[in-house]
Amino acid sequence: MRVTAGMNMRLHLVRVLRATVYCFNIHTLVLCAISCMSCYVAMRMNWSYRLEFSLMALGITIPLTFNITQAFTRRERALITLAEMKASIIALYWQHRDWPQDDNFPDSLGNNRSAWAVQFANVALEFLTHVQQYITTPEGYESLSEIRLRAKRSTLLALSLGDTRLQPVGDSDSLAASFILRVQRINRSLPGYTHIQAAYGCLSRMSVMNEQLTFKARYSRGGEGGLSRSAQYLRYLMAQMEQLRMIKIYRTPFMLRYCCSVLIHIGAIVLGPYFVHIGVCDADATELWGLGCPAPFIMACIYAVICMLLLNVQDTCEMPFDMTGLDDVFMELTDEFADVLELEQPCQIEGDGSC
Repeated sequence: MRVTAGMNMRLHLVRVLRATVYCFNIHTLVLCAISCMSCYVAMRMNWSYRLEFSLMALGITIPLTFNITQAFTRRERALITLAEMKASIIALYWQHRDWPQDDNFPDSLGNNRSAWAVQFANVALEFLTHVQQYITTPEGYESLSEIRLRAKRSTLLALSLGDTRLQPVGDSDSLAASFILRVQRINRSLPGYTHIQAAYGCLSRMSVMNEQLTFKARYSRGGEGGLSRSAQYLRYLMAQMEQLRMIKIYRTPFMLRYCCSVLIHIGAIVLGPYFVHIGVCDADATELWGLGCPAPFIMACIYAVICMLLLNVQDTCEMPFDMTGLDDVFMELTDEFADVLELEQPCQIEGDGSC
């Protein structure tokens, strides 16, 4: 009991140390230094101004909180989809393993080493491998929004004029088609494109095997005896794969994330006179500090730490599949399916017809 308590205490201390380093990383400390320097210059130059700090909260912290909420929502949706995909492919595999009525039936029930079960398991493993490689492969572009920005010509000029439409309404059909072709050309050149195509190839082979299962189960046409469920499981797999693909290519608002980062760093400079204005100390604290009232520097550091903490959390949660963030989804699709293949043992039919 004492050993366990000691391990828990050490683990707790390690967690606190990690959280402390996460809050006060190099980027955060540099921003604190810049913000404090701005306060120091403002104090020496006797610069100060007054404003509502809620303006900064409205422009920075609230959008970051919104992005973090949406990022976690996408992550939770990805976890649910992955669980549903695992359930769908295991159910379809068990159907192909147990429903064929060959010469060894019913001794073949639960036999993961039968020829048909091994053949379908190989296709399923190949499908899961390509799905995992697709959603974890870095594409070079953050999202489809960035791909569309890349395909649009004169992007910086349009944004400087306040035109955020990627395809203006007044464009002709030929220009619109050219824009779409450029987007498609970029998509096809991405590293994950071959994996998503290969995954659909595996689904096609599963569809053929579903039709072959009809005759192996000794039915005359598809859909008899509950075999229509095989098509439903296949449809679930396609839908779940597409849901994962949508989560990958559509992110939280693209410009909002980067604009918040820009505003945080600008705010560390321009808010110095504001911190000087609202930072009030008594005479003893001012004399003890030696550099004037310490309140503006403390407020500047609090601003930098809070904003950078929110920015770091949002950045690590934005892409749940790259397995680089602290809270990313850890992908083990093929290993988890392989574990299922090793669990089941052949089912022995007793005299009453039960296993």
